[in-house]
Amino acid sequence: MNCEELTCEKQNRLGLVTINAPKQRNAINVAMRQKLISTYKEWVEDPHIYTIIIQSEDAQFFSSGANVKEVFEKAQISNKAALDCFKDEYETIWAIECYTKPVVALINGKVMGGGVGISQYGTHIVAGENYAWSMPEAQIGLFPDVATTQILAKMPGAIGTYLGLTGTSVNRYDAVYLGLLEFCIDAEKFETIREAIREAEPVDRLLDDMNQTIEKSDIEANEPLITRVFSKPTVEEIITALIEVSEEEPENKEWALETLANMEAACPLSLKVTLKAIQNAKDFSVDQALHQDFLLANHFIEGDNFLPAIEAKLINKTAPIWKPANLEDVSKEMVAQYFISNGEVNLNLPPREFGVDQ
Repeated sequence: MNCEELTCEKQNRLGLVTINAPKQRNAINVAMRQKLISTYKEWVEDPHIYTIIIQSEDAQFFSSGANVKEVFEKAQISNKAALDCFKDEYETIWAIECYTKPVVALINGKVMGGGVGISQYGTHIVAGENYAWSMPEAQIGLFPDVATTQILAKMPGAIGTYLGLTGTSVNRYDAVYLGLLEFCIDAEKFETIREAIREAEPVDRLLDDMNQTIEKSDIEANEPLITRVFSKPTVEEIITALIEVSEEEPENKEWALETLANMEAACPLSLKVTLKAIQNAKDFSVDQALHQDFLLANHFIEGDNFLPAIEAKLINKTAPIWKPANLEDVSKEMVAQYFISNGEVNLNLPPREFGVDQ
């Protein structure tokens, strides 16, 4: 499959996948995902390929997420064509989740949205010194998808709710504390990892031996404050708690004001749907989270926020106009409707034992 933005090479016992779409900040489009999975299917049958590495050519971005401009362009054809982009993305994630060979993600830059989708569900994640993980979808009128609601729901305290509602980025030491990864290895050693895997050295032993001492996690230190605020049951109560912190706790004022600003920039409907989606996902598996994602994606494509926000922010370079504009105008009934099927085609997520072969 011809797709210059993603290269797939056999290097002795290593299958090497490289994302190289710098003009799009390594945003992942349908063609890239289809090439990725078709290559994974080929390599799972190749006894000479021992381990796969997925990496980025870009020094700043592993991936900025799914290519939402592509979704917008498809929507000009039909909502179904736009929804098919999400369907393809979620089915790709499930295939990676079920893959039977080691897949190592080497990440030394920003990893967001759909970039999380193609890296989080392999077997090993290695974070370089510039690793930065975030799910800022509420700021574009969407919600944190790619099965991350179940990840966010299981984070310590209410940190996952905080990250989902604000889109705040976390570094590699935070990520270890939050259970997003195990291995912190500076990027200058990535070639050593590639060379060892070319020679089929055991992955776990290799990465364990190279793993660096974990430094203090700032988000761990801030967890009591975050949980005190973000464990509130509604977005309005979270906002009220943040205002109280900003007015009554000088030592936490800067954090509270920054957090308020992030939430005020987000789509009010997205905030409320995101909170409910995370609350729902506490006991979800990856496939259950993907099914919820697909249900929500269908409603967001048909709604008044996501596609207009893409047109405003990425095409017209203007601020989006949210509908409704205020949290108080987003009713419980409006949010509940997003979790009710309107007849969209279901995802094709075969039983885990079929893995990528299906």
